[in-house]
Parts: sequence; C-alpha cells; structure tokens
Amino acid sequence: MATRRLAYPAPALVGITDTNALASRACNAASASRREDLFTGLAFTGRSNTYVSAHVPGELIRHLGDVAEGFPGLDLRAAERALWGDIMPMVPVVDLAVGDYLHPRIRRVMHGDPALPRAVRGDPDDLGTAALAEFLAPSVIISADSVFTRLGMADTLATTWLPMAHGLLKMAGFEAAMSEVPWMLELAVRLLSVPAGAAAGAARRHPLAALSIGAAVLLIAGQAGYLRRARLRAAGRGIGRVTVKGAEALAGASSAHAEARRALRVIEPYRTPTVEELAARHLARVRVPMTIDALAAAIGSRGHDVSAAEIADAAGRHPAFRMSSGQPPVIGIGRPARGPAGLPAGRDEHGRSGSVGA
Repeated sequence: MATRRLAYPAPALVGITDTNALASRACNAASASRREDLFTGLAFTGRSNTYVSAHVPGELIRHLGDVAEGFPGLDLRAAERALWGDIMPMVPVVDLAVGDYLHPRIRRVMHGDPALPRAVRGDPDDLGTAALAEFLAPSVIISADSVFTRLGMADTLATTWLPMAHGLLKMAGFEAAMSEVPWMLELAVRLLSVPAGAAAGAARRHPLAALSIGAAVLLIAGQAGYLRRARLRAAGRGIGRVTVKGAEALAGASSAHAEARRALRVIEPYRTPTVEELAARHLARVRVPMTIDALAAAIGSRGHDVSAAEIADAAGRHPAFRMSSGQPPVIGIGRPARGPAGLPAGRDEHGRSGSVGA
C-alpha cells in the first residue's frame, strides 16, 4: 500500500474483524457469484487495513460450513474459494504476546460466567479480537458479536455491523483520495516546471526571439478573438462555475466523511504506548516492510523518541513481527492466513504468490 495515503491529517483507523463477519461476507459473495468488495475494498484504500487475531483462521476452517448453511443452495467450495482466495490474502493474521491479553481495558471480555448479568458478561472466545484492537489502536472492531457492544468496544449488532463497515469503507476511500491530492499537485508542478524552466532558459539566452514569438502568439490570439473582452469574461465565468461545483462536491464529501467517522466507535490508544505498540501501529498502517532505521525515523516524526536498537529488541521478542534475514533487514507485521489444503493459490498481504493450503 502506498505510504503517502497516511498523509491525511486524521489518524488512519485499522479494522479488526472476526470469524462470523469474514465467513458471512465470503458466503454472500459466493452466493451472488461476485467478488467480495468490503474487506478487499478496505485493503485497497490503504487507509483502513484489516487484521485478525491468531484464533480466527482455525475458527473459519471449522465453522464456514455452518455459516454456509444459511445460504440455500450455496456450494461450500465456492464459499471457501471466496474466503481463502479473495478475502483472506488481504486480511493478515497478527500473533500476540501473553501480555497483550492482559490489557486493563479488555479484562472484562474474559469474564464469561453465565451467572453474570448479560449487560456485563464477556466471552473468552473474543478475547483475541479485543486484544488485537487494543494493540493496533486507534481501531474499529468490524463484528456482529454483541459482546463488543455490551462492553463498550463497538456500537454494532447483527443488523447494523454491515452498514457500519460500509461507512468505514466510504470514509477510508475519501481519506485515501484526499491523501493523493498533495502528491498529484506536486507531480503536476514537477511536470510543468520542466518545460516552463526550459522555456525561461531559452528566453534568457535569446531575448529577441522570445519577444518575437510572444508578440506573434498575442497577434494570432487577438485575430482569432480569444482576447476579446466578452470571450475573456465568458472564460472567467466558466472557470468560476467549475470551481463552485468542485467546492460544493468537496464540501458534500467532507460532510459525509465526518458523519461516517462520528458513527464509528473507535478504540483509541490507552496509556503511554510501548515500543512494540508504536512499531506495530505504524507497520499496520503502511502495510509494507520497512528497515528498522526507517521505522525508527517514522515513529520519531510522530513525537516518540525510540531508537532502532530498541525497536529491534522489542520486535525480536514479540510474535507479531516478521523480520527478514537480508541486509539491511526489514521488519513487517502479521502473516498470511492459511486455510484448508487443496484450495487455489492466493497472495499474501504484500502481493506475493503462494499456496493458501495448510
């Protein structure tokens, strides 16, 4: 994913999803004979990459068939192809350390005693999803499971999680587009500056020829009527109309973006982040491996004084990170999910081909 998409001023929100959301989207896509567009779309924007905890792939293998039974006539193999061939290559698995499951804000998730009132009852099966949301905060949990809403980590139920996720997709698409604008303007200036600079240099070397050419251009433009006052006024009005329409469209998109962001329950960072959290949060957003020095510089640009040695030490002790053996080594986060054997080859989160079999 292009790192310049992080240029939008608001923090990029990472999506954390679970077994039921992924399985239902795969079955929905397979039953309609189309490619899934929610989780793959979030990955495409580069602004809301989606991740799962380590327990999810195993649950998907065990329970995809149960979800598929809710789609009459659906061939399970078609659902498997949609899940493991299209969706999961875009949704990396992040392994967590034991300490990540002990975060003070998610301890309630472990309390699943049936004797507890439902409003405060957790579910230990969802502890990994909650822990990953804290680890990669700011994040949004994309799930239909009511436990996250009961415990204040989401605002969605079975009937509302999908509209929320599409709102996140729309918001991420707007942020990605706005992040491209400065880069496009910079590129345009560079492209225009080359011929403009060459023309200016030629004019300085040959001033008389430049004046002659300029006078000829003005003469031709005047004879063609382009310099008449009415033509100039009409051109100015046309430019004004285009500018107004563009401003109105941008204002409408900005309003829709703000509304979508307000509708999300965001899990914000809590307490002073650890070195592992700082590194993981940046890598989860850029979605490309980085050298340790580049990662330290990126974290430093956000106001955190962390050395490359500290990052290397923390990453070496935490299972979320993957470090290459090359020189200089690069560090990334997460790993490709592995599904049942015998399915078509897919791609990992960095676009590399590989079998999705176990």
